[in-house]
Amino acid sequence: MKVKVALVGLPNVGKSTLFNAIAQKSIADAKNFPFCTIEPNVTPIPIPDDNLLHKLALVAKSKKALPAHIFLVDVAGLVKGASRGEGLGNQFLATVRECNLIIHVVRSHDDADVIHVDGKVDPVADAEVVNLELLLADLSHVQRRLEKSTCIGDEKEVLLKVEKGLENGLPARSIGLSSSEEFSIKSLGLLTLKPVVYIFNVDEVDYIYDRDTSMATAEAYAKQLQYCDLEKDSFAVVSAKFENELSTKSDEEKRVYLDSIGAVDGLNLNEQLSYRRLPLLVKDVLDLELVYTGPGVSPERSQTTKTHIIPSKSISVLDLAGKLHGDIQKGVMNAEVIRATDLIQYETYGRQRLCAPK
Repeated sequence: MKVKVALVGLPNVGKSTLFNAIAQKSIADAKNFPFCTIEPNVTPIPIPDDNLLHKLALVAKSKKALPAHIFLVDVAGLVKGASRGEGLGNQFLATVRECNLIIHVVRSHDDADVIHVDGKVDPVADAEVVNLELLLADLSHVQRRLEKSTCIGDEKEVLLKVEKGLENGLPARSIGLSSSEEFSIKSLGLLTLKPVVYIFNVDEVDYIYDRDTSMATAEAYAKQLQYCDLEKDSFAVVSAKFENELSTKSDEEKRVYLDSIGAVDGLNLNEQLSYRRLPLLVKDVLDLELVYTGPGVSPERSQTTKTHIIPSKSISVLDLAGKLHGDIQKGVMNAEVIRATDLIQYETYGRQRLCAPK
């Protein structure tokens, strides 16, 4: 499964800076003018695994250990009228439709050196500009599809329900579609059907020294958003500038720097940085699981232990076999599924191996 995540928001809210911080290297231009990003930047981001993958590779004596990745997409800033093609609207919307989840970056700090497209920072109003454009784009997309003679049956019935919800200001994900209804319109790539993680970008001081207050403020902002559904959406707080600066330092340099600025819980703060936290948040919001292939063969044949990312409720042993090779998928007869932690315990401590099919 290839998981793509779109970073969206108004121009100059810190999307490209956050993209570089998560990527842990400078890829995207982050400059102080609108539409600095034109062509989307894409980079794979490993999902943190608390060394489980490498422990399994060690047990199996594999030559390589490959983590699972999500693909982070930094797209052009969205402005009012994007649903009608203003700014880089058409390109923006087409890119986001191809993604599984939206990370909506909202600027939540004042900085006289950073231009704001509307002249002032208002997190709720700024977020609603983006949300409204996504909703209007979906409404237009749905109505065009309904006009087609090929739109019939279940698809038409579901789209009429979606159209009514959008006209009443409800994102498609909030109108109570069943799994089968969502599947019937999956090919449209509706923007408001995708789950959203709101990222409130605060300044360094608030992030380092007053995170509890920053989180409480972010939650208050999220609850004010007309198009935010906290039963399906999520939110977090980051300081893109601060995290981007840290991304250039080694782990030891990070610890020294955090201590030097009085971040007494510096080690915990490092664990909270976006390059570790956001991939795990994406995994949870999309309800994904990690599975491993490779450790079950003899050491002389174990070349690679690999992590795969799969939907937690909709994959079979046959599907997993297909990730290895099509011929294996065709010929599989049965499978022994073992919890990775049990395998490590067995190999490390000589305990009885526990089989736990899921």
